[in-house]
Amino acid sequence: MQLKPAVPIGLSRSGEIRLLFEDDRYLAVSKPAGLLMHKTAIDAHEKENLRDILREVRPGKLDPVHRLDKPTSGVVVFGKDAEAINACKQQFESRDTVKDYLCIVRGHVDHSGCIGKPLPKGMEGPPKVARTSFDALDNCELPYPVSRYSTARFSLLRCTPHTGRYHQIRLHMRHFRHPILGDSQHGDKPQNRAFASYSGASGLWLHAGRFAFSHPEGGQVNLTAALPDRWKFVADATGWDLSRFNEDNGQHIQPASANA
Repeated sequence: MQLKPAVPIGLSRSGEIRLLFEDDRYLAVSKPAGLLMHKTAIDAHEKENLRDILREVRPGKLDPVHRLDKPTSGVVVFGKDAEAINACKQQFESRDTVKDYLCIVRGHVDHSGCIGKPLPKGMEGPPKVARTSFDALDNCELPYPVSRYSTARFSLLRCTPHTGRYHQIRLHMRHFRHPILGDSQHGDKPQNRAFASYSGASGLWLHAGRFAFSHPEGGQVNLTAALPDRWKFVADATGWDLSRFNEDNGQHIQPASANA
């Protein structure tokens, strides 16, 4: 799998941070897996985080309008002023943004569907409505035994969360009995270890590949983040053609009337 060269904006121990889009209101990057979004008491020992790294090269106000889990890679958007930040957060609340994730799950999935299991908004609290749609893109069967099975089966899914709950996609996939590969909290640990040994790569196989939202000055911001280099191990192990997911892109599409 050949990855399109991207513009680096920062470097972390987890890998390169690539710039996807920037204007006076927003900054969008592709976050490497293993990098915290910002300082948190939950992971107090970790001194490195995405927001601090970006603030070193872009001084001034810079706050995330959404979040990705530490082990998840992909598109992250930061706002540069309060109005821009609130405008995007309101779209999250009203479910007007578009978010697509790629993930590898245990077992064969050959259909599309929607999971509607309620989940807490944070780590604790009462369950609230939570919905995740999914589309099956590919599957494979690998020639090594795991537990009582003589082979290992996996599927590549595109997941679209319609709500924003804590670990939503990961918990919904576990509820679906197709946990995400490499998920150390909610996944199948024997499968995780076996695939890592077979492929030579480990970690959570969940990537935020696309994010779109309305710009407060008009038009639509469309962002896509290429799969990280470590997904080459997946392509080699499974035989999947992942080339359609190998480009970074960020653009602000103005309405036709604005360009007239």
